[in-house]
Amino acid sequence: MLLRVQDLTRRYPGQTRAVLQGAGFELDRGESVALTGESGSGKSTLLHMLAALDQPDAGQILLDGADISRLDDRSASAVRRRRIALVFQHFNLIPALTVAENIALHARLGKCHEAEWTNHLAERMGLADLMRRYPEQISGGQQQRVAIARALALRPDVLLADEPTGNLDEYASEEVLRLMLELVSEAGSALLLVTHSQQIAARCQRHLHLSGGQITEGACA
Repeated sequence: MLLRVQDLTRRYPGQTRAVLQGAGFELDRGESVALTGESGSGKSTLLHMLAALDQPDAGQILLDGADISRLDDRSASAVRRRRIALVFQHFNLIPALTVAENIALHARLGKCHEAEWTNHLAERMGLADLMRRYPEQISGGQQQRVAIARALALRPDVLLADEPTGNLDEYASEEVLRLMLELVSEAGSALLLVTHSQQIAARCQRHLHLSGGQITEGACA
């Protein structure tokens, strides 16, 4: 088992009710898993903890058996630079860097940059002719492709995606999702995809639902 989440609890400051209350699930290598839930149910909070950007009040997040839920800043950064990558809904590209530089950035920071793999990602994502452009010079759909390619350039063990097609139209959303699922498989990564769309959730191998602080599992349909 690659990732095991056990009894995770998180309460926002000033609130008595926990947004996560003993939540748990497992994620194996090569799996694609969708996570749905109502707005405010704690989906993004969970992703931030899985990416070692936030810490739970209780519980464990085990990556290959090692607890990453309470790492210091330096150790958490090391995990993000090599083992876990996060794709944000709003891209979070660096405006001063070209498309090529944005794609390669995290892999270079993690000292695992592979030029051939990076070029392959750019080709598959339809970005090969845009590599010298800056984020402001390309469309929103193209920016999201850059963000996904940047995350996959790491060949991360776990790819976390927070509504990665939420800002795209239906056609662009379908195309980006298809490419992402294919490239996640090529990279050998596990995918946890947060979405509000049942249609998108149905494209993943498993479907988790977050409600009342708990995670339940059901078939994607």
